[in-house]
Amino acid sequence: MFRRKEEARQFIPWYRERSYKGNLTEEEKRELDSYRWMAQQPGGKHPAAEYGDLAAEVQSYISKLEIELYDKVQGEPAFAALLLNAVFGFYLLNYLGWIAPKYDSDWLAVLSVLMLLIPWVYYAVRFRRNADQFWRKAGSEGIRFEWEVDHVTSKSMKPRYDE
Repeated sequence: MFRRKEEARQFIPWYRERSYKGNLTEEEKRELDSYRWMAQQPGGKHPAAEYGDLAAEVQSYISKLEIELYDKVQGEPAFAALLLNAVFGFYLLNYLGWIAPKYDSDWLAVLSVLMLLIPWVYYAVRFRRNADQFWRKAGSEGIRFEWEVDHVTSKSMKPRYDE
């Protein structure tokens, strides 16, 4: 009933997203667009390696790292929500008289009820955001991202000494 509709979103590269705050010039973005366009053409290929072209050991290692990072990022808001629930659950139980000595504070009881609910709403938002980010950076797209960042930075770096 209150579920968000799943939209068929068009894939947007990382450097074209609204949330991108980098300093790529439009010329550099167009160059990266041309690499992505070549990959979509029949027989075309992006200069970055594909996930499936990597050795099985490398694929396994990358998958392990991605899963560990995903679990770490997902665990932080869950731990915070559980910690807040424990603290404010204690205050609520104290207000109800189940833990002595009893403190009668109506505003603390209201705050406790809110703090039992709000962290889980925050957790749901963070969970969805992390899942979307994980999906976008997994597999070949993550490899392309790293290659494109390396390509742009290596082109923009100037030699320090004249040889």
